Amino acid sequence: MVEAAEIKSFTLRAPDHFDPHAETMPRHEIEALQTRRLEELLPRVYAHSALIRRVWDAAGVSPEDINSLADFKARVPFIDKDAIRAHRDRFGDPYGGIRIVDDSAVETVGFTSGTTGDPTPVPNGITNAVEVSHLRELWHSGGRPGDYIVHMMFTFRGGQSRNNFYNAAGLTPIMIPHNPTELPFLIQALKTYRPSVLYMLSTPLLIALEQYFEKTGDDPREIFNSVKGASFGGEPLSPRFAALVKDWGLELFEHSSLGDVSGMTECSAHDGMHGWEDLALVECLDDAGHEVSDGELGELTVTSLADPVAPLIRYRTEDLVRVNRAPCVCGRTHVRIWPVGRKGDRTTVQGKPVLPRDIQKLVERHRETRASLFQIVRPKPEMEVLHVRAGYDPEATADASELAARLTAELGTAFEVSVRVELVSNAELLKLGPPQKIPRVTKQ
Repeated sequence: MVEAAEIKSFTLRAPDHFDPHAETMPRHEIEALQTRRLEELLPRVYAHSALIRRVWDAAGVSPEDINSLADFKARVPFIDKDAIRAHRDRFGDPYGGIRIVDDSAVETVGFTSGTTGDPTPVPNGITNAVEVSHLRELWHSGGRPGDYIVHMMFTFRGGQSRNNFYNAAGLTPIMIPHNPTELPFLIQALKTYRPSVLYMLSTPLLIALEQYFEKTGDDPREIFNSVKGASFGGEPLSPRFAALVKDWGLELFEHSSLGDVSGMTECSAHDGMHGWEDLALVECLDDAGHEVSDGELGELTVTSLADPVAPLIRYRTEDLVRVNRAPCVCGRTHVRIWPVGRKGDRTTVQGKPVLPRDIQKLVERHRETRASLFQIVRPKPEMEVLHVRAGYDPEATADASELAARLTAELGTAFEVSVRVELVSNAELLKLGPPQKIPRVTKQ
């Protein structure tokens, strides 16, 4: 479990790692630690999590059956977000049957983003795995004792609205709502406090920043002069925005959720996102639930190893990823993960698979649609026509009909399928989702 002592002062840390021992432990030590934590965790979860007990009983599994990592992977049944929501609705439990402590042990309640469904409550204790992983990531991206940190997180599933873990690390957070309308406050904070880390950026914020610099003529390199590292999350970073941010002088670290268990973020090698295996057991599985080899596409499945309040056990995330467990050149030994897309976002058009990422790099090439805002309109999983709703800038568009025809031709050539392009202004498209992103696949 995560103890308060695990959040210590940065002054105790080595130059390259916030927690050198944890971040660089050999693979056999990682697996031994995972085994010990599972042995401690599973009996308590079975005894106190209504959802896990119900799912395990239905599968004929009990904690006594699990004596190794191999047993765990071979016998323990899966859960997913739908199972949590179904339990919540059936039994009137807002936590979906995953909480294993009483109300007095819940310090804060966060929520998932709700992009793929209604937001799910996430109860947190006095410390949690998200905060521990976050400190490691802040350190690697440049945060040091005495620094200001811009905090613009768009969900607080890990209790990150609290200051205790920042204060323990000697950091001062500047809390700004994650919304493009708050851009003036961000710019002022960057100019006034000269923070070392910006956590975090999203596609809508990058759109707003690009427009700001074009209209004002301010030098982005001067604005971001103090920032040693900036996080980006919410969805995959587009190639155009990656190049743009690099031109601003920012080193960007892509960030994603490790299945609502903790976070995962790139290191300075920018060769995959590190998932912390002392905090979570990470599996990459095929549709039948079998582990795939490193480098192969599979579904990210995670188990909480350091959550004493609401641990998730063999939680299928629906995130399609590739993983590699070889040590990284940064010195870290934990698994590296490359997100590819959401399992539910795979669309079949005339028998051919299409993912939003495939469309993103084509749409953003055009001046009128460079914001890379688009949706696949998919009333059913398999379609004969690829229907793309593309956001465009009316001020940069001389002829909307010509733009639609141009996009239709380019997408049709790339995917060799029939294409229908529906143009919607960027402003209207941004209204369809939360502040950090829009749903890339929609039924209507």
